[in-house]
Amino acid sequence: MSEGRGNRISHGRFFVVLILAIVLVCLLVGWLIAAAAVITSGFTEDMNTMYLREMTNLTQANFKSGLSMRYSGLKAVAESFNDDDMKSPEAMERFITDAELNNDFEFMAFIDRDGFYYSRDGKRPAASKLSFLADLLNGKDKLISYNETFLDNNMIVLGTQIPPIRLGDTEIIAIIAGFTADSIGQHLFLRSADGQTNASIVTADGGFIVYNTFFSELPKGSNIISKFREYADFDSGFSVDRIEEDFKNGNSGMVIFKAAGIHMCMYYAPIEGTEWYMLMEVPYEVVDEMTENLSGRLNGNAITMMALVMLLILLIFFIYLMNLRAHSKQLEAARESAEKAQKAAEQASLAKSEFLSRMSHEIRTPMNGIIGMTQIARQNTDDPAKVEDCLKKVSLSSKHLLLLINDVLDMSKIESGKIQLKNELFNLRLFLENIENIYSLQAQEKGIEFRISLSGRIDEFVCGDSLRLNQILTNLLSNAFKFTPEGGSIVLGVSELKHEEDYVLLRFSVRDTGVGIKEENLEKIFEAFEQENAEITHKYGGTGLGLSIVRRFSELMGGSVSVHSKYGRGSEFDVELPFAVTENSGVIDWKKDKSPDVRAVENKTYNFDGKHILLAEDNELNREIAVELLGTVTGAVIDEAEDGQRAVELFAESEVNYYDLILMDIQMPKMDGFEATRKIRAMDRPDAAVVPIFAMTANAFAEDEEKSRQAGMNLHLSKPLEVSAVLAAMNEVLNNE
Repeated sequence: MSEGRGNRISHGRFFVVLILAIVLVCLLVGWLIAAAAVITSGFTEDMNTMYLREMTNLTQANFKSGLSMRYSGLKAVAESFNDDDMKSPEAMERFITDAELNNDFEFMAFIDRDGFYYSRDGKRPAASKLSFLADLLNGKDKLISYNETFLDNNMIVLGTQIPPIRLGDTEIIAIIAGFTADSIGQHLFLRSADGQTNASIVTADGGFIVYNTFFSELPKGSNIISKFREYADFDSGFSVDRIEEDFKNGNSGMVIFKAAGIHMCMYYAPIEGTEWYMLMEVPYEVVDEMTENLSGRLNGNAITMMALVMLLILLIFFIYLMNLRAHSKQLEAARESAEKAQKAAEQASLAKSEFLSRMSHEIRTPMNGIIGMTQIARQNTDDPAKVEDCLKKVSLSSKHLLLLINDVLDMSKIESGKIQLKNELFNLRLFLENIENIYSLQAQEKGIEFRISLSGRIDEFVCGDSLRLNQILTNLLSNAFKFTPEGGSIVLGVSELKHEEDYVLLRFSVRDTGVGIKEENLEKIFEAFEQENAEITHKYGGTGLGLSIVRRFSELMGGSVSVHSKYGRGSEFDVELPFAVTENSGVIDWKKDKSPDVRAVENKTYNFDGKHILLAEDNELNREIAVELLGTVTGAVIDEAEDGQRAVELFAESEVNYYDLILMDIQMPKMDGFEATRKIRAMDRPDAAVVPIFAMTANAFAEDEEKSRQAGMNLHLSKPLEVSAVLAAMNEVLNNE
């Protein structure tokens, strides 16, 4: 009995222990499952917060880069217009239309000091319509707003200050531009590739700017706050009041809610530099589904489940991390691209600023000479020698100023792709003699040895663009003279590299014994607006365009340019260019007598007594100069016409063969010079087709000369006029010399 009782006690104790163990295991498993559930729940929320926060930050960065690029475009527009664009409302409207088209702006307008805006639609009051108008008028810059009352409801508006400029009787002080939110929103990766993550942009009071939200599946509405109040049920600890409070105080945060039966997480954060918020949404079930699977496995085996939980947590973390990294790389690439574009724009702006600074100095220097020498001449009118010296220096300063302007205009034509090359037969020997005549005088004045050296067989006549060749060699020789000190030497060498049946390849070398160029700067000097260093700029001046023009023209002509230099010992620039040749061209004999020095005829006098000249010029000062220099000193009778229409009338009213020559400006009111010439040529009278007509215009490019020829003009003279050249041309037609 005692043994059986003992066995029963032992079995009883075993069952008690077993039951206690089962209870303990169950309690432990339950505790582990509950703890896992709590941990998993917290982990889910933390993962959602981290994922959405990073997605929001990266998307924000891309959005701000997009806004920054738009603002850079507006600043570029603000810096690009000039007085001509403001000379009339029509000119201003044309400028605005072009600027809108080139920068993808939906709207653009100028703001005057009285608060009126001027757009393609004319002048309108902006007060009470533009929210940041007061700030703009008070001098603030880089302003942004949304949904202005005078534009479409989905329009973002940027504003910036500009230097005051006159428009009629008012003063323009600012510029604004508008573009649709969608035009910038579509580039921001606002919806993830799997369609699970959405991003929207709203104002601080909840109004949608970029509408790309889960709520788009619900009835239409324009405010996220009102949609939350009407359709959302928030999880514990979250509420719409909390969102409103965060929006009001500029805080970021996350909420979990249900709407239309869908469980969602949303992260929101303010966009720096604006009063807007970015919202990032993801379905709660995306992470919650993984949590349920994790809890189900824990129910089978607590220990194994906990291990699996850790593995799954690590796996989930890895998946999220990889996904986050993938999105981060995409957005980082986009951000880097935007930053590179912004950096390039900043570098371009810096180069432009440095160029403008140099140009300001370079232009002001000869202008100061012109103004100063003019004042000195006025104070010494009783001293003819002093006046003559002042006038000589005014002439030199004027020519220097003209060279600067020509450089800038040439570069502008090159950059816009409007350069047109000629292919005409010209005498290379006479071309080189002219260069020798010009630079020999400079060499004598500076104490430098200068010569031209021809090597091998050089055809006397070649086909090409002599004007561009002259600009190339002039820029290279001007540089050589600038950097070569007294006692040095400069050689222009011409040699033949290749000679085929119908073309020849020539090398033009400019060698000097000047200061030379450091090796690390040999490529830099060919960039537009660049010089070797700041010391060169301060010591020698210049725009930094000459060598860039040389390279561009050489390449346009099918050739190339290279440089070899030793610092402190001199430089050699080699330009290789192809030219077409003709049969029986002949070979240059550089040793025989040259053509007469053109300077020998600079002071030649002319007699045009009894000759009648019709001058069409709208500028009164230019007419006075032409009458004095071309008429009074030569004896010619000059009739003046203030525009093209009056010139046509005077010619029509005159007797046949009364006028021996017509000097025609191009840009004139009522009727330009081209149209006036065509009307004269079309008249039914014998002298209309043969009377010589010279274009006298500030349009100095080769294509402008071609337009003059097509209109029926005999000669194209560019302003400012070289009086000796004009008189020589007049003498050819008036005296047949």
